[in-house]
Amino acid sequence: MKVVTILGIGRVQERFEDRPIYKYDKRLECLYTLKKQRYTNMLALLIDNFDPQDIIPIFTMDAKTSQTAVLKNEFQDEHIEIFNDKNFISNDKDFYKILRIINDTISDEDEYIIDLTHGFRHIPILATISLISQNLNNTDKIKHIFFAKEMDLYKEYEIIDLKEYLEFANMSYMLETFDKNYTVSFVAAFENEDFENLRGELAKFSNDILSNSLKALDNRFDVILEYIENIKKNEQIFTFQASLDKIKRHVEELKQISQKEDFQKLYEMAKVFNQKGYLLNAITLLFEGIGRYCASRLEKISPKVETYVREFKNSEIFDSYDLTNQSRNLVKVGRNMKSYLFGTEKARAHFGLSEAKARGYLADIKNLICDRLEAIPNIEEFKNFIFDAEKFRNNLAHGNSSDEIKNTKLNFKNLLDGYKKFCIDGDILA
Repeated sequence: MKVVTILGIGRVQERFEDRPIYKYDKRLECLYTLKKQRYTNMLALLIDNFDPQDIIPIFTMDAKTSQTAVLKNEFQDEHIEIFNDKNFISNDKDFYKILRIINDTISDEDEYIIDLTHGFRHIPILATISLISQNLNNTDKIKHIFFAKEMDLYKEYEIIDLKEYLEFANMSYMLETFDKNYTVSFVAAFENEDFENLRGELAKFSNDILSNSLKALDNRFDVILEYIENIKKNEQIFTFQASLDKIKRHVEELKQISQKEDFQKLYEMAKVFNQKGYLLNAITLLFEGIGRYCASRLEKISPKVETYVREFKNSEIFDSYDLTNQSRNLVKVGRNMKSYLFGTEKARAHFGLSEAKARGYLADIKNLICDRLEAIPNIEEFKNFIFDAEKFRNNLAHGNSSDEIKNTKLNFKNLLDGYKKFCIDGDILA
């Protein structure tokens, strides 16, 4: 494991008793021990407690000159071998070059401890920027970020680990990207168990919702909300409290939507996807919602039709896609549709009828439905709405290959309005 330290100006302390006392905080002292209590500074401490071959200073010329004097005074050895020219900052005003040096220093696959204690003004800030970018791309690379917190000026320091704060930055970034588009950004694995649990569950949620697997979401809402509540017990989460609360409210909203009737749920989810910018997902759900609406209403046209649909649902050939697709098509094309759900051969097999009786039974069911549909005022307007929704969906699904869609957002808003008018408010097939 490499130890990268950002060097500042060192000051020689001739007398041992004048050197400050260093100690690890409670978490770090479970992992590391110090050979002694007093050190001139963090560089001396690191060299004494880690392998000098693993120490990588990033330094200016003034820092190198002063720190070698410190090391010679403390160890009778300047440890010149730890100073590599590629880590030398020749111009402390050249921020881009400094950032490149820091990035290059921690670009290997090794694990790193980063010490930010004595860095010169802006250099620790640049190092922090580098650490955030590195930590987003590599899961376990940065083990610790040491910082000697001043407990008593020039007398006592406690070495703490800032890695937790880096996790806060990563969590904030992840929550913001999820809130914007339901994607979970690739960030480092969290050491905090609650953070890691939430990240894993949001990743599953993302996969389900972006693949329109809405049924699978039902088992995720309460789990996500539980993980959020666990995280909120941490008093230090103020950096991403607002993002966490926003996602909690949205998950609670989606949970409420999931409890609605299928055709209403799909309408609400289509609106959500539209807001997130996933127009193809949105029209796919809206078109599916039309089929679910038609299926739910055709089934209730009469006791005879209700029994017929129930037989289909209980049969070996039942497929929910067939039920929604054929129900929508029957409303759309009416008597031009050959048969509804079973078909002659399947009706013969299921009901044990002759071919003639099967044809007659299927014709009676279809005619019963069509008679009722044709008596509905404005049914032609609803049919045209279904045609428009299907054309829009097909056009989007095939890369707008048939006709140019000049204003897709406006067209989809019109379809949402039509769905609300016909299926939600008007309930035209009731």
